[in-house]
Amino acid sequence: MGILLVFVRTVAVFIAYLGFALVGVVLRWSNFISEKRRHALLAGFTRHWARCSSFIFNINIRVVGDMKISPGSLIVGNHIGTPDIFVLGACFPGFFVSKAEIAEWPLFSFLARLGEPIFADRNKRYQVKEIIAQMRERLEEGCSVILFPEGRATDGRGMLDFKSSTFEAAVRTGSVVVPITIIYHDGNQPSIACWNDVTFFQHILRLLKNPRLEVTVFVHDPIKGETDRRVLAEKSWRIIHETHAKEVRSGD
Repeated sequence: MGILLVFVRTVAVFIAYLGFALVGVVLRWSNFISEKRRHALLAGFTRHWARCSSFIFNINIRVVGDMKISPGSLIVGNHIGTPDIFVLGACFPGFFVSKAEIAEWPLFSFLARLGEPIFADRNKRYQVKEIIAQMRERLEEGCSVILFPEGRATDGRGMLDFKSSTFEAAVRTGSVVVPITIIYHDGNQPSIACWNDVTFFQHILRLLKNPRLEVTVFVHDPIKGETDRRVLAEKSWRIIHETHAKEVRSGD
């Protein structure tokens, strides 16, 4: 059953992603629409891709809270693994701030580039200003930006401190920040969604073999009017961590 499931899902991923690639190519190199309009279409394109991916991997998303957030919001959440991208992408149209390594992932990299994420190489500090500038551009266009401020995936049992530098984009644009807590309910410690201790291929294989993945997305009240990026990062972390710790203690 496991081998058959992997085969069926692999074929489904290939066919679906090929279709999205064709649409993405058209959107990416369309010269007859403005960049602002193109970005809005790409944000919608990314959401459909994420929803399709969630369907193929049988990720069942339960949302607690109001999904109707303001356009041009900075969405921040805890980070456990690749499914986080499918989950938050399916819930909210927007652009991800993604680590530069994604550009090297087979198949996923091409689609990621078509979705025009903001790539961040955290080993190169000089990039921070450029990342903030790109985030500001998207936010000012009314496009939401999705960020994992921990900087890397965890095992789902705890959270790392949030890096505050990229919160500067929300401060400069006056954008609201929407904290999101992601909790997986698969009975594993760490969760099957975690890929911190395995290679990318091993991680994807585990997801392909997993029959169903249950996840709850807690959408917290937006944080408005904060003018200090460090305080903004701390407030976001505290809100997300409070729910995360409570859910982990309760055993999901």
